[in-house]
Amino acid sequence: MSEVLDVIRERIQCHFPLMFLSTWEEERWESELASLALDIDRGLVVWTSTDGASPPLDSDSDEVSNGHCTATEFLDQIRAYPRDHVFLLKDFHPFLSDPVIVRQLRDLLPSLAEQDKTILMMSPESTIPVELRRDSVAIELPLPGIDEIRDELRELLIQRQHNGEPHVRIAPAEEERLLKAVMGLTARQARQSLSRALLGRSGLDDDVYALLISEKKHMVQGSEMLEFHELAEGANDIGGLDSLKDWIHRRVDAFSEKARKRGIPAPKGVLLLGVQGCGKSLTARAVARILSFPVVRLDVSTLLSADLGGSEKNMRDVLSLMEMIAPCVLWMDEVEKGFAGVTDGSGGDATMVRLMGQFLTWMQEKRSPVFVVATANSVTALPPEMLRRGRFDELFFVDLPNYHERKSIFEIHMRKRDLDPLDFNINHLSESAEGYSGAEIEQSVVTALVETFNDGRTMTQKDLDDSVADTVPLSVTMEEKIFELREWARSRCRPATPDSRVLQMLEEEHRDKTGEENPELINLIDDDDMPPSETEEPGWETILKEGQVRAALLEYVSGQGEVTFSQLQQDFASHMEVEGEFGLALRSDPNIVVWIGMDAAVAAPLGKLVSDRKVYLQPVRADAYSDVVGKIKLPKLPGLPDSRMSRPCWLPVSLTVVAPEDVDERLTRVARMKLKR
Repeated sequence: MSEVLDVIRERIQCHFPLMFLSTWEEERWESELASLALDIDRGLVVWTSTDGASPPLDSDSDEVSNGHCTATEFLDQIRAYPRDHVFLLKDFHPFLSDPVIVRQLRDLLPSLAEQDKTILMMSPESTIPVELRRDSVAIELPLPGIDEIRDELRELLIQRQHNGEPHVRIAPAEEERLLKAVMGLTARQARQSLSRALLGRSGLDDDVYALLISEKKHMVQGSEMLEFHELAEGANDIGGLDSLKDWIHRRVDAFSEKARKRGIPAPKGVLLLGVQGCGKSLTARAVARILSFPVVRLDVSTLLSADLGGSEKNMRDVLSLMEMIAPCVLWMDEVEKGFAGVTDGSGGDATMVRLMGQFLTWMQEKRSPVFVVATANSVTALPPEMLRRGRFDELFFVDLPNYHERKSIFEIHMRKRDLDPLDFNINHLSESAEGYSGAEIEQSVVTALVETFNDGRTMTQKDLDDSVADTVPLSVTMEEKIFELREWARSRCRPATPDSRVLQMLEEEHRDKTGEENPELINLIDDDDMPPSETEEPGWETILKEGQVRAALLEYVSGQGEVTFSQLQQDFASHMEVEGEFGLALRSDPNIVVWIGMDAAVAAPLGKLVSDRKVYLQPVRADAYSDVVGKIKLPKLPGLPDSRMSRPCWLPVSLTVVAPEDVDERLTRVARMKLKR
C-alpha cells in the first residue's frame, strides 16, 4: 500500500491530470487517499452518481451547486473549484461510454494541469477510452498485505472477547499460516472469513484452514479456464512417497514472512513425472493441504481461442488471476498433453509455442507465491526448457509402489470404506499386487466391494485375493514404455520414494521363492547400491563394509521399522566401535538427552540424519530400554516437557524413518555432546 500511495503522491505533485484506480476496496482506499490529500495540502472532493459532490461547490462562487449533480454538471464545475484539489470520482466507468463525457474530459485536461488539479477515477475496473489513454495513468490498487490482515485478525479477536466468545489460542507460527490462508481477499472479506472459521472454536485445526481457503473459491468461479478444488486430501492419504512428502514439508517455512525478510525466495514449484495411476494428481492436491493454500487446476486446452491473439490473452488473464489469489497452488495435470504441439522443429503449433513461452517466462520471473505442481506421464513431448532448473525447483519420479507402499495403500483405501485392515492379510495382498499402481490397488478393493455387495454378503480375504488376481496391471500391458520411462528418470529425476525403501524393495521383491535373484530384474540394481556378490547378508551390513556409516544407519533403521539406540549399538558392535563418550541432546533444550555412551563415528551421522529429517525420534516408554537397565543414571522423562529443564534428564526415544503424524519440531534438531569425565 505504501508503495502505491507514494506513486500516486508523486504523480499528483507532478501535475498528472487523470488517473484510473482499480480496486474492490472502495472504503479502505478512500480513507487512504483522504489522508494522502491532507499530507500534500490538497483539498479532496468526492463525487458519486447517487450523492453528487461532497463537499459541494461553494455557494458564493460564480457557479452554485447544492451538491447533487449529474456527471456532466460535475465536470463543468471542476474548473470553478479552487486550485490544488483532488477529485475522486467513484464508479465513473459507465459514463465513459458517452462520447460527450469523454469530450468534456479532454477539454478539461489543460486546465487541470494549470490549476494543480487531479481527477482520480476509482472503480473495480479501469477501462480507459482510447481518446484518454495518452493523457492518463492506470494504477491497480493492491489488496491488503499480511500486516493489514493481521490488524483485522487482532480486532476480530478483541471483538470476540467483548462478545463473550471462547478465547482462541494462536501461536505465532499458526497466526502466519492463518493469515496466509486469507491472503488475496479484501480486508472485509478476510475479516468475515476469519470470523466464520473461528466461530465457536477455542483452537485451530486443519478444518479451519480448509474453510478459509474455500472462501477463495468464488474468485475463480467466473473463469471457465480454471477449476477450484476443495482441500479434501492430505499427506496421510498418500501411501509412501516419503521423500517427496518430506521435501514439501521442508519448504512450508520458505513461504513465511521470516524467510522473506531473510531474502529467501518462495519455492517455484515441482514437476512430478511417473507411471500412470501412481498418485501424482493426488499428491498435487495434497501439496495444497500441506501448504494450506487453495489449489486451482488449469487445463491448457481451455485457453485456446479462434480469435487472433485470444489464446495469449487468456493465458495472461489466467496468470494474472493466479497472482491475485496468491498464495495458492496452480495444478497442471498431464502437462505434456496440455502443451501438445510444442516441438523443437518448425512443425510445431505456433500458438502453443507462444503459450508455452508465456508460461515459462512467467514461472521464471514471478514474484508472487504461486506454487506450480505439474504432472506428466511422458517426457518425450516436454521441451528441455521446461525441465531445466529455475522453472521447477525439483523433478520427482513417481514409480510403481514397492511392497511397503502397497501395504499402506491397501490400508488407506480400506479405512476410507470403513473396513478394518486388521481383518485382512495385508502382507499377502501386497505381495500379490506386485507391479500394481495405486489406482489399480484401489480399483481391486472397489471391485471386491461391489461384487460382495451385489451378493448381499460381507467382503472376505478371498474376495480381495480374487479381485487382485483378476486385475491385469498397466506394468504388464505397457511393460516396455514403463521400462523406458524408468531408465530415463534413473539419472535425471529425484526418486519420490527414499533410496532405503528402494533398496529394501529390491531385496524383498526381486527374489523368487528359492531365494535366487530374478535374472530379468538384476540389471535394475545399481552396483553401488547392492553388490550382487554380497546379497546374502542384510543390506546395511553390505553398505557398512564399504565404509558408508551414514547410509548403513539409514538402511538399518528403515529395515527395522522402529528401533532403540541400545538395539542399534548392539547390532553394529560386531562391525565397528560404537561405545564412546558422546551423546545426543535436543538443540532446543540441551538438558534433554536422548542417548549417551556413543562413539563419535556413530553419534555424528545419526545426528545429521535426524536434523535432515531422514530419521525421526519418537518418545517411547522407558521399558523399551529394559535391555540396558541402569546404564543411564539421569532422571527419566515420560514425554516432552512444556518448559525447559533446569538439569540434565533422559527422554527415551526410538528411531524410525516414518514421520509421525504430528511432528514436534523440537525432536527434529539434535546436537552432539561430549560427556564430562
